[in-house]
Amino acid sequence: MSRETENALLLLVGMSTAIIAATGTYTRYVKPALLPWLWLTAGVITALAVIAIAGDIRTGPRHGKHTGHDHRAGAAWLLLIPVALLAFVVPPALGPQSARPAVSDAGAPRRPFPALPAGHAPELSLPEVLIRLAQDSAGTLNDRLITVTGFTLGDGGRTYLGRVVIVCCAADAQLARIALTGAAAASAAALPEGTWVRVEGRAAPGELRAESVVRIPQPANTYSY
Repeated sequence: MSRETENALLLLVGMSTAIIAATGTYTRYVKPALLPWLWLTAGVITALAVIAIAGDIRTGPRHGKHTGHDHRAGAAWLLLIPVALLAFVVPPALGPQSARPAVSDAGAPRRPFPALPAGHAPELSLPEVLIRLAQDSAGTLNDRLITVTGFTLGDGGRTYLGRVVIVCCAADAQLARIALTGAAAASAAALPEGTWVRVEGRAAPGELRAESVVRIPQPANTYSY
């Protein structure tokens, strides 16, 4: 691969990283907390590419000995295609079929969790609900009305509330879910699978007793962290 191709690839990688950071599509790949590191990476890579290109311009073209493999240089430019796609083609968010089942926290040591915020039905993420049910020794969810957002998911005749969770990046995506029971569970079961809903209910081990289910638009960022 020629130096010109190497420099062009380096520059495009840096620019692509900056584009996905600026447009927000980076959330398809990594958690939002990593945004500063993406900007740092984009800046360093782009600067290295610009320095290398400027150095080559100052020193002029470098003529090496003919190796008989110059016809391969054109093929190296094909490496630019996947890098360009990273910046300009936004993949869909991972769905429940793409995520592996979440690891159970049932065996984790129990400890007291902080009390829930005051209010009618404080909003909690589905992962937090599951963690509190498995590990909270203070019983902060006991008979407490909470609000949880997720998508409907059917399995074995039951309806679940699900959410795709990523710890660091999309490669470690897991599917968290909890069975919907109670007075409003039937309304959730009547919705098409994958419908986004906001549920008010009371959580117990293995279930969320739904008191109201409201259909909502799919959020811009469908992952939970």
